[in-house]
Amino acid sequence: MSLIFGIVMCSILVPTLLIMSFILYPKNWKTSKLIFGVSMRKEYTEGDTADTVDKLYNTRRNQAKKILLLSIIASVILLLLHGFILQTTLWMILIIAALLALYIPYFIGNREMKSLKRALGITAEKISYTDISAAGSIRTVKLSSILIPNLVGLIGVLIAFFIDLKIIPIKSELIGNFMGTGVCATFFVMGIVISVIAYMMDSLKNEVISSDSTINTNYNRAKKKNLSNSIIAFLWLNAILMVLSYTFSILMVSELFFIIGIVLYIVILMAGLFIYASRNRKIETRYKKEMTIVEDEDDHWIGGLFYYNPNNKRLNISKRAGIGTTFNFAHPVGKLAGVLISITLLATIVILVYMGMTEATPLKLKIENNKLICHQLADDYIIDLDDIRDIEWGEDVSELRFFKVAGFGISNLYKGSFNVNGDNDCKVFLNPEEGNYLRIVTDEYTYYISASTTEETRAIYETIIKEK
Repeated sequence: MSLIFGIVMCSILVPTLLIMSFILYPKNWKTSKLIFGVSMRKEYTEGDTADTVDKLYNTRRNQAKKILLLSIIASVILLLLHGFILQTTLWMILIIAALLALYIPYFIGNREMKSLKRALGITAEKISYTDISAAGSIRTVKLSSILIPNLVGLIGVLIAFFIDLKIIPIKSELIGNFMGTGVCATFFVMGIVISVIAYMMDSLKNEVISSDSTINTNYNRAKKKNLSNSIIAFLWLNAILMVLSYTFSILMVSELFFIIGIVLYIVILMAGLFIYASRNRKIETRYKKEMTIVEDEDDHWIGGLFYYNPNNKRLNISKRAGIGTTFNFAHPVGKLAGVLISITLLATIVILVYMGMTEATPLKLKIENNKLICHQLADDYIIDLDDIRDIEWGEDVSELRFFKVAGFGISNLYKGSFNVNGDNDCKVFLNPEEGNYLRIVTDEYTYYISASTTEETRAIYETIIKEK
């Protein structure tokens, strides 16, 4: 399982880093619209200044290449690790570190380009250009084009829900625990979120690159059409994968086959992002000679990544580095978003630490005040001995079929609500690597539990038998 998880994470991280490198550090800076988030100007391509920019740019680009290579090597090394929580924690650290590290040369390059800009005496223009004839008139994301794949997703969620309610009769051990409904709902929500983002990007203020309205119109239409085509392709891919994922889970297709499908989905998605970014670059190159108007907002971009402009009342701004939009962090909602993002990152770290402590803490079973207590960091389950209707000693936990509904389901820890051999009302608290277990039946639940060692589990079993 650890290897499969590593392959999935590697298939996400490596293509993401490659796409970022392609976007942030294009091979030919002279054909780019931006240099490390600083607007391209003809002064940068002339005489000694061109040599200075070339040296500066290639230095930072080479640094990014080294960071990319080290990140890929680290990803391969992590594939060899065992222990799900340890691997998850290290993967999260690597993802955050790799993404931040890849931006470091960009940050430095942004600072150097701004210094060069000041040295050349180039000052920010206070004029804001608006092309009235094209303002707000270009929309390429049609409601019907994003509604249909999302409707397919909604139908999938409803079908899964009715199957779990047993209104639609289908035989499967997973029916009734609403795991399939949850999977379908996750894909559906993802499609809705992407659709909202697409609408927001499609409604962004049109860029003015020329005094010729026709050029502005064609330029914005080309970029937005590229966006809408990519979004529609993603929504259909998302809907198709949702249907396949649910079908495979119902038919109990091999887990390995299911994981391969996820990896292929990620690879196809990353390929789509690369195609989108590549087409965007071709559009920029095609209209490079037509860009006679440069609206200078360089000083409002911190490091070329974060936009802060109190004088701009818009919340969403097209990114200078990357794909999509970003917040104007001077906007009240943007400030709130910044706080929420920081809280989310902090919460992620806390959750990872908690998961690591949980994996490392042994399972304990104890009997106090005529109650059986399952303890790990806290008292997870407390079972009154008088409520126990039946207790069995299990020799081999591998003979049981576990399907997690909620909780932990890693190599050395099953804890939470599970479907066990088709029974949905099961509480599990055991180490599946230990082998032996206790099956305890009460009026409310069936419990599958064990301590950290067979000896401890056996002692608890014998004590309960004597008490009963």
